[in-house]
Amino acid sequence: MIWIVFQLPADLDHLFNMLTNQPDVYNGNLGMFVSSFAGLVARFFAVILAMAVGFKVWGRADFWSSTRVETLVETALFLEGTYFILLFPSGLWWLGLGPNFLGVAYLLEAGVAGASLLLLSFRVRDFGKDGKILKWAGIAGLAYVVALWFNSVFRWFDQIAVIGSEFLLRGATSWGFLVSLTAMSLAVVFAVPGAYHLAKNRGESVWWFGLSLVMIGVYYVVYVVYSAMSSNLDSAMQIDVWTLPFVGLGLALLRMKVPKNLLENP
Repeated sequence: MIWIVFQLPADLDHLFNMLTNQPDVYNGNLGMFVSSFAGLVARFFAVILAMAVGFKVWGRADFWSSTRVETLVETALFLEGTYFILLFPSGLWWLGLGPNFLGVAYLLEAGVAGASLLLLSFRVRDFGKDGKILKWAGIAGLAYVVALWFNSVFRWFDQIAVIGSEFLLRGATSWGFLVSLTAMSLAVVFAVPGAYHLAKNRGESVWWFGLSLVMIGVYYVVYVVYSAMSSNLDSAMQIDVWTLPFVGLGLALLRMKVPKNLLENP
């Protein structure tokens, strides 16, 4: 939520510049701006709905019996998927400037995370009725982690392509790149068995996804520290720093006691 609130003023500033004919990166690219802004608004409401679900189901074992909760989860997933789908125009715009990793990252995020989240949102009402919902949830979870990998690692690759690899040998930068590649790759590696066991209705999937979330959170903690040390904290806020709490969430999942089978009658 804090990340979204931080981003909104920047987008409003871009809008003001375009309306007043001031120099701006979005001048002549209204479609890209509209899609980017609409995606941010969609994610804003997705977060609000996710928080509403969290408060509603806290301490309740029968929360899925409520159709209203199903609707909230369904809508939140749809809006988050919409956010990723709306990255597609940004990817095309960046690639229109010439081959680059950033544009490719946006397109892959849109295709991988966006499509899987939208598909999952259409199947939420089958939770507890059809065991296949767990397969789709596992695919969406893995796709989400892969999308975060694209967004973090490909940005490093883009810097290498633009200014060369020499900067990777400079103190904190080398550590930032190494942690990015290692932690985010491990997050994907751990999410794979997590998705597999989730599709099989096995409780151990929670443990694997917990490990994946810890790795994601650790990377972004290191990235924020690196950005602060290099006086580049403002630009760091434009990346997925909202995942910082994933460390705590992942540790909570690792300590959680889960049944052997997540669904009794899938």
